[in-house]
Amino acid sequence: MKKSSTISVSTLLVLALIILGTSTIVDAQRIVQVPQGVGTLDATVRGDTLPNGQRVNLNTIYELQKGGYYITLSSIENVNYPLYIRAAAGGGKKPIIRPGVSGGGVSNRPFQARGNLTLEGVYVTNLDEQNALLQNIIRLSADNVKLTIIDSHLDRDLQAAIRCDAKNQKVIIKNSIISNIGTMQSPDNGRGVDDRGNDIDTLIYENNTFYNLTSRILRDGGGIIKYCWINHNTVVNVAQWGCSIGAAIEAHFRNNLFINTGFLGASTTNVWFMFDTAALPQSWIDQGYTQKLRIHNNNFYVSPEIVAALPTGRTATPVFNAHAQAAVDAGGWGSTIKNAAVTFTASPGVPLKVMQDYFNTAVTTKTDMDKGGGSPDYGKTQMPFIFGYPTSSALYTAGTANQPLGDLNYFGIPVGVTNDQIIASEFQLYANYPNPFNPSTNIKYALPVASNVKVEIFNMLGQLVNTIVNQYQQAGTYNVVWNGNDLSGNQVSTGVYVYKLSTDNFVSAKKMILVK
Repeated sequence: MKKSSTISVSTLLVLALIILGTSTIVDAQRIVQVPQGVGTLDATVRGDTLPNGQRVNLNTIYELQKGGYYITLSSIENVNYPLYIRAAAGGGKKPIIRPGVSGGGVSNRPFQARGNLTLEGVYVTNLDEQNALLQNIIRLSADNVKLTIIDSHLDRDLQAAIRCDAKNQKVIIKNSIISNIGTMQSPDNGRGVDDRGNDIDTLIYENNTFYNLTSRILRDGGGIIKYCWINHNTVVNVAQWGCSIGAAIEAHFRNNLFINTGFLGASTTNVWFMFDTAALPQSWIDQGYTQKLRIHNNNFYVSPEIVAALPTGRTATPVFNAHAQAAVDAGGWGSTIKNAAVTFTASPGVPLKVMQDYFNTAVTTKTDMDKGGGSPDYGKTQMPFIFGYPTSSALYTAGTANQPLGDLNYFGIPVGVTNDQIIASEFQLYANYPNPFNPSTNIKYALPVASNVKVEIFNMLGQLVNTIVNQYQQAGTYNVVWNGNDLSGNQVSTGVYVYKLSTDNFVSAKKMILVK
């Protein structure tokens, strides 16, 4: 007689959520096409909250028209639910999200995230419709929030494009642009991401462009970053620092192209660096953590006319602080750190006059950096620059995979993979492919740390069909194949099945369909 399989309480709970349709894992994806206009986006998002406080569907994507113009009348605030906003498919300019001004003359930042937020293919500005500059395009205001920005442009902000106001958040920015942050009247307040001293779980910058920031692309306020990956970014015209990650448990800084960062120079009172990091506090070392820093294959260059014109008492901004330099020396990476000029296809002007006017006390209104005619106004050019450079440049093959340094989007090249490539930053169970399938399907999952791992298949009655992984695995990304067999090796029938990933600290499940 065949022995019946037992099912744990956690498995029953996951399966019950799936069958009832109350889990974000398996809700049918709902696409809401939002018309352009005044208040249409915030009203649509807000309108999906039911009288009982529940959302209509947690797996909703709000889709904006290409070339659309969306004026917000309030901050879009998602409290304890995920919010996904993306541009519609097809050609055309990115849809613009811009703060409106109420009858009382009040305007508000575009986003105040208290749940996970994803932006894809959009242009968001904090210059309101009456051209007042506001603070923080996105403010992350709850613990454990994850922000994902893909193929988007964050432009114009008074203080920081993204501000982290709580702990253990994840910030992932890929294939995007952050520009024109801060003003030279108060350059301390021009930051890409400001962690405000909060511990950050994950920070990833990959294949992005940053230009015209008055302070730095990342500002550390004293917290810990558990995992930091800064790879293939182009950074042009940053007045004070370059990038400050502070103390990180694991940090990779590679394949980046920094041009005219730290152009205000350093002094005994302004101890600035183009890249700086810090040692782990003893309290973290006592918990068993060991710092891992990988700093290599980067270029830092400041135009010589800027250095020559620095006022008395200021010198060229050093590339690394002592801790970062020690990591470079220990890794033997000194030869991979370059100091080469580059000629971009189209770029902002060298900020010589910006530097000179900043230090000139006779100039009361300080000169800001060259925006190149870029504007958030409807129908105008959003991104006026092209930061590609000639293939004849030595930097074109100076990357870890013999790729160009900087943002690869200008060359149409995908990010290369090397032995030092990124390890998963979080547990993840991906959608199987193909789906529907016959006779087999691939199941992919990611482990940020080593763990006991089990991948199981269930039918819609909650009965165990097969266990295809049951072992201890190291951190990494894995792909396994289910060939449609049960525990006895027999082919199962057509139907809906559930595949479940269980680790020491994570459980997730998704549906798949076998069709014969």
